[in-house]
Amino acid sequence: MPISRLKRKPERRRETNAFHTRRTIRPASRLQPYVDLHVGTLKSSFIRLRRTPLASIMTVLVIAIALTIPASFHVFIKNARQASSTLEATNQVSLFLKPELANETGGKVAERLKKHPQIAAAELITKEAGLQELRTFSGFGDALRALDFNPLPAVVSIKPKDSLTHPDDVEKLLAELRALPETDFVQLDTQWMHKLHSILTIAQRSVVVFSVLLSLGVLFIVGNTIRLELQNRREEIVVAKLIGATDRFIRRPFLYAGFWYGFLGGSLAWLLVSFFLLFLRSPSRQLAELYGSPYTLSFLSLSETELLIGASVLLGIVGAWIVVSYHLRELDPT
Repeated sequence: MPISRLKRKPERRRETNAFHTRRTIRPASRLQPYVDLHVGTLKSSFIRLRRTPLASIMTVLVIAIALTIPASFHVFIKNARQASSTLEATNQVSLFLKPELANETGGKVAERLKKHPQIAAAELITKEAGLQELRTFSGFGDALRALDFNPLPAVVSIKPKDSLTHPDDVEKLLAELRALPETDFVQLDTQWMHKLHSILTIAQRSVVVFSVLLSLGVLFIVGNTIRLELQNRREEIVVAKLIGATDRFIRRPFLYAGFWYGFLGGSLAWLLVSFFLLFLRSPSRQLAELYGSPYTLSFLSLSETELLIGASVLLGIVGAWIVVSYHLRELDPT
């Protein structure tokens, strides 16, 4: 075999390896400049915000306040619903038996109700125990002692299960209890539950309206800030257009500026809501203890936090895109 052919084999191997290397690196090499461009634009946009700290802080603060208002109302309604559910679940239903029924019959009724799927506990209050409690707490102890008979019926104290939180479900249970042959009447004031749920529903829909209006406010805030930045860089944009810069290239740093305004405003809004809840945490715990409720104040969940910051970022980018696109059509380098 000629020596020249032996020398060509390593060269061919090197060429083959170089070909496979180019095929392997080519997609990454195409993507890397694109990533570097966006990362550099992101950093430069943040640096521009730092060059005007007072204006940037004021814009971020206004965005944060605009987002804090609906977020705070949302958390308030969520905690109110949880608190009302806890109160509804701990309400006692008093089942007054017919006066002629003996305590033994009431005990059988209580044992039967314990097996009900929507009842957590059923306890019999005998006629004698009810009379003793009335003498102790009513203030008419002497008058009641003068009676030679017990006018009170046996009562079954019922505690619904925690899953029974909606007023309609409570009404169904009360209807079943009223239908019992031993029942004289059932006592539970459910009107306040219906009123509370109606109020919370109205408040929740009001939060949606406020959120839409304040979101438009965030769009205007970001748009106005970007518009001022565009006016300050008008000559720079005109020169860039004259040398062939595309609208996409000119628009990119302003979109990242809108991203930073939205991200910082949303993050600050989350901090303000969290501080507000921390401020109310101790009084709410004391109030829950007075009612004997295990309720604790709930903060924004991870998904709610992501939604708050994500919506703020989206509003910032959309506001910047609308303003920049409009003004770029107005700018004519000629």
